[in-house]
Amino acid sequence: MQYTDNQNELFDIVDENDQVIGQARRREVHHNKNLIHRSIGVCVFNSKGEMYLQKRSSTKDTDPGKWTISCSGHVLSGDSYQVTATRELMEELEVDLRIEFVEKYICRSPNETEMSALFKAYSEGPFKLHPQEIEEGKFYTQKELKTLLEKKKIELSFMGKVALEKIGFL
Repeated sequence: MQYTDNQNELFDIVDENDQVIGQARRREVHHNKNLIHRSIGVCVFNSKGEMYLQKRSSTKDTDPGKWTISCSGHVLSGDSYQVTATRELMEELEVDLRIEFVEKYICRSPNETEMSALFKAYSEGPFKLHPQEIEEGKFYTQKELKTLLEKKKIELSFMGKVALEKIGFL
């Protein structure tokens, strides 16, 4: 499989207290649950309280083609959570938004472990989606999302589901 994600990106490896203890490449951290690496997630809401969700590109190296929160990404070695969240919003949705920190938590998926910082932001859109990152996107109400999930019309990424639960949208 040819991924559009750069498998040589360098991430800081952290302990459970978020202290840097080393570095590793993307291809390593996605196959070793012991290498805790940093990530961010941003939930973008509109004035009606709907959240923008995105369908991940089929060429992503984790959870391809699954739905997730508005924006997410990995913190590159030496970067901060805040800088990464702002960069990822620009890369994925081409917007520069004021972000608010929500919480930081450890997320253990079947293949990897991330120290994730969750942010929220507000925008009515429209967004310009980066095609290597996102296949499509749309604002959803909580009720719409729950109905789609119950009817198995969409499938959420592991990390996206955790973030939606943390922010109280699921």
